[in-house]
Amino acid sequence: MQERAVKTRDRILKTSQHLFATHGYHGTSVDSIAEAADANKQRIYEYFKSKKGLFESCLIKSFEEAGKEEAIMLEQINDDCSNMTSIILQHYMRLHKKHPDFWKLISWVNLEAEPFYKCLKNIKDDSYSKLAVYYRKGQETGIFKKDVSFEGYMFFLFAVTYFYHSNRKTLSNTLNAEMFTAKGAERIINECILMLAKG
Repeated sequence: MQERAVKTRDRILKTSQHLFATHGYHGTSVDSIAEAADANKQRIYEYFKSKKGLFESCLIKSFEEAGKEEAIMLEQINDDCSNMTSIILQHYMRLHKKHPDFWKLISWVNLEAEPFYKCLKNIKDDSYSKLAVYYRKGQETGIFKKDVSFEGYMFFLFAVTYFYHSNRKTLSNTLNAEMFTAKGAERIINECILMLAKG
């Protein structure tokens, strides 16, 4: 693919990510993507075959981009397994704040009847397998509870960080607006560490 074509394809993907994240799959048309990306509609079909193909490409790209930042997190944990919970929570708090389209796309995928999630099968196997090794090491050395599975541990961390960002508007009005300040986020992280700590 020529350099110009690569740039056009990347521009279409970046524009599509934002529009799909904002309006969802059914709320976004190929025409609106073509206009916003300043691209030919036929070029979109040439690159991605269909609107579904484009949406799935956006989803995969979002996870791959998040995965690049995840590599830094894994290095930090490798150097300091005792602070694994704090490192993961801080990482996903930063990730969702920096890339709001990421959690928005995840929300739309879970709301759609179309099984778009199938394109993500095995996409996080590498990071999960590394995190699982660190977690088991933490269980063996007494950092983590032996009766809490790796899946349960990660589910809790994902739930906290995703919910914090996806529900901040409602929670700031129904629970406590202070939670969504820098100090509030730090407090939540520290309290989650306490809830998961052994003993």
